[in-house]
Amino acid sequence: MTSERTFPSAPGRRSGVAVWKQIADTLSTEIRNRAFSASGRLPSENELSLRFGVNRHTLRQAVAALQLDGLVRIEPGRGTFVQHELLDYVLSRRTRFSENLQRQGLLPSKQLLTAREMTAPERAAHELRLDKGTKVLMVEMLDEANNQPIALATAYYPAARFAGLLEMLNDGTSTTDILRHFGVADYVRAESRITTQMPSDETARLLKQATSRPVLSVECLDVDMDGRPIKYGETVFCGDRVQLVVSAGRDAGESA
Repeated sequence: MTSERTFPSAPGRRSGVAVWKQIADTLSTEIRNRAFSASGRLPSENELSLRFGVNRHTLRQAVAALQLDGLVRIEPGRGTFVQHELLDYVLSRRTRFSENLQRQGLLPSKQLLTAREMTAPERAAHELRLDKGTKVLMVEMLDEANNQPIALATAYYPAARFAGLLEMLNDGTSTTDILRHFGVADYVRAESRITTQMPSDETARLLKQATSRPVLSVECLDVDMDGRPIKYGETVFCGDRVQLVVSAGRDAGESA
């Protein structure tokens, strides 16, 4: 976090540049240098006023300029947060989580939150072409880019076809390798449905975002090369960090 020492003298008008503009330029440079990346939150209005030796009106002009430039977002009652460049998440015939991030120089990682057998929810049974009451394997993952959460993914697999999948996941085996173990050498995205929604308290907590900010929801169905459903699920993306790119002309080359 920055401190008063990073700005050795209060801004003045002798430079010919308005004081609020000098402050905005300084904060802009610090934002681009990831000075606030630990929390994603700028110091409070009072802290910044003291740091720069200006009144709150001048400071608000500077912050408003940063917001206009798309560098920050102001959340009433919570503070001012850095609006980093959006990550492009490509949805295509072959949607693969790791490759999506690695192409952009980001480090992909996943946290396994839940893995259990259960009776298929009605929607999952329908999409997977299962009879009512059939068992599925439910897996919930927190997807991360450079150790920052970007999405919460819930997936359902037919339990009869993929018996042992949960144990392999707990051992750290990747989803793609697990599917290969069960004879699924390749698979494609049959359908993606994109909507927006407001997050639950738990989803917001896991994604480290405000409950007042919408999320992007992708409901998806993956099938093997014979057209048999292998996975139905929903991935909820942090709307402040991710933009979805729908690609019809190429494969995006582990699954969303």
